[in-house]
Amino acid sequence: MKIDIPVELSDDDLEARLKALARGEQEGTALLVAHLAEFDARRLYLGPGFSSLFNYCCEVLHLSEPATYNRIQVARAARAFPAILPMLAEGRLSLATVRLLAPRLTSENQQELLAQASGKSKRAVEEMLARYFPRPDVPSSVRKLPDPAIAGLNGRADGCLRDQHVRAADAADSGTAPRRQTPCPRTLRVPVHGERRGKSEPARGPGSAPSRDSER
Repeated sequence: MKIDIPVELSDDDLEARLKALARGEQEGTALLVAHLAEFDARRLYLGPGFSSLFNYCCEVLHLSEPATYNRIQVARAARAFPAILPMLAEGRLSLATVRLLAPRLTSENQQELLAQASGKSKRAVEEMLARYFPRPDVPSSVRKLPDPAIAGLNGRADGCLRDQHVRAADAADSGTAPRRQTPCPRTLRVPVHGERRGKSEPARGPGSAPSRDSER
């Protein structure tokens, strides 16, 4: 099929043809969705050897994966709620808005929700559904922060030890004897909130009595 750009059309004719083609596309989409709904219900994709309607649409109908996914979801919604099909054909609903509505539609609310969504954009339908089905508030939580003085003390001690390890590794790589290191201040590490104390004994300051194990 050869298709050319309609450069010969007047402005009015071009606009009229464009509107007609848009209506035709909307009607064609609704018809495709209706046929997919019945094709899916009969599981006719199994005959040619396909495991799913999705694979059939992609490989036989040559639809893109996103287009296939949208149309299958809408076809299944339209089978449960047939009022969707004429609204699709008239352009009052789009594939995107039907997909948003589908999980929320019931036999009780379908008439109201479809009427409210008619002619609305995807974003407007999202906002409408948020009003109809508000999410529960997330419970607030309070977390205790560590004492700034303790956190800074622990951080300085850790930094000193890291510096000593780095200098010792550099000396080993160069083959030189490591310089005598200035000992880090012996800091009693205080666990912050949520940190468990290890099984090792706490650090002892100068002049502390030796443990019993060292006397044996």
